[in-house]
Amino acid sequence: MCLVVILLMKQATSQDIISPSSAFSSQEVIEIQLLGLQSGDPQRGIEQVWAFAHPANKQATGPLPRFKMLFELPAYSPLLELQNYSVDLIEDTGLVSQYLISIVTNDGISYDYLWVVEKVLTGEQAGFWMTTMVSSPRQMRRAS
Repeated sequence: MCLVVILLMKQATSQDIISPSSAFSSQEVIEIQLLGLQSGDPQRGIEQVWAFAHPANKQATGPLPRFKMLFELPAYSPLLELQNYSVDLIEDTGLVSQYLISIVTNDGISYDYLWVVEKVLTGEQAGFWMTTMVSSPRQMRRAS
């Protein structure tokens, strides 16, 4: 886990949502979202993910109440039971980064997701890494 992310999460209270910034790397953006989901507060976790959703993603999945409904689907509900995770870079073009995210849920089941972040090119958030896509998971195994 990146030191910047650790420090931010320690400074944040349970009510704080970390805001996007051009200072965050693509991996830090993903880790902030995953740590939000792992916080033990599902609503706060979803709001943290929403904060880092790319504007194009928000147009497709928003507004926030509709976005929250995605986490009721079998594909994304395991993210709310996140016990631990790993983040592995697959590809980085400088504008788009793809990561393999492996999670283990509270019931010991492991899932893999493809998580894609892109730099915003225009507007107030130009230069910010933000999530454009999270795949449906592939269930791997029951963790030991």
